[in-house]
Amino acid sequence: MSQNPAHRAPIRRPQPQARIPTLGRTCLLLRRERGLTFAKAYARHGVSRSYLTEIEQDTRLPSLETLERMIDGYEADLLTARHLRELRAPAEDLPPTDYLRQCVTGNPAAIDHLRDLDGHGVLAVYLDPLWNMLACNDSFRTATAGLSEIELIHTWLFSPPAQDFFLDWPSEATHAVASSKPILGRYRESEQARRFMQILGQNPEFVRFWTGSIRIAYGRNAGDLLHLLDPVTGEPMSYSLSISNLTQSEHVLLVTAIRKPYSGPPLRHRPSISRHASATRR
Repeated sequence: MSQNPAHRAPIRRPQPQARIPTLGRTCLLLRRERGLTFAKAYARHGVSRSYLTEIEQDTRLPSLETLERMIDGYEADLLTARHLRELRAPAEDLPPTDYLRQCVTGNPAAIDHLRDLDGHGVLAVYLDPLWNMLACNDSFRTATAGLSEIELIHTWLFSPPAQDFFLDWPSEATHAVASSKPILGRYRESEQARRFMQILGQNPEFVRFWTGSIRIAYGRNAGDLLHLLDPVTGEPMSYSLSISNLTQSEHVLLVTAIRKPYSGPPLRHRPSISRHASATRR
């Protein structure tokens, strides 16, 4: 066999993958994001290389005291620290999506509430914690053309049609990924978490955002408006979002959106209606 370097097969680097968060994997990513070797990490938090390796490989659960030392040593922000503590705790149970959907559709009061909000022009949708759609009103359905009522919201968000609708799609994609990580971590052993990652893990755009940052988010700030195009008229719109729990179940979320005067990114020209929106009108 020739030893000529030109004849050697090129080195194939593994492609980045999106994975359900675990404590060990998150600690590994945090250390790498800080640019720390094992020796430098030890200088910060005093956890030996062998112990830290076991933690990062998810073969050993650190004590609470050790985890707090790591949080301090890595100078983790409050949201990342909260995420790490939740990952150390046992995974929480999440009822099946079909069961949660029945909790909504079989509840006349919940459906009537959707209709009442519809009458006031308020977009409303019931979701499970991983943002599987359970039920929505007509206003929401119209504003999210192309989104199926039994679909995972993120599947639509990372599709080409959605990128046409959102006027600051990169920011929305970044936030969606950052807020998904703690939820997936909390319900990491659920069927919904596995399905979420099976579906989105095949989406290159989702994987790019997932692997490109270790940022963590919980919920959405009240003043953080959503900016998109009306799928019928093509006019820019801004919405104020609100997220609350359904009284009867902590695993059912009610998301409402109230239209506000447009206050999004400056528009250099009048936005055109996307092909998908035009097809919807027909």
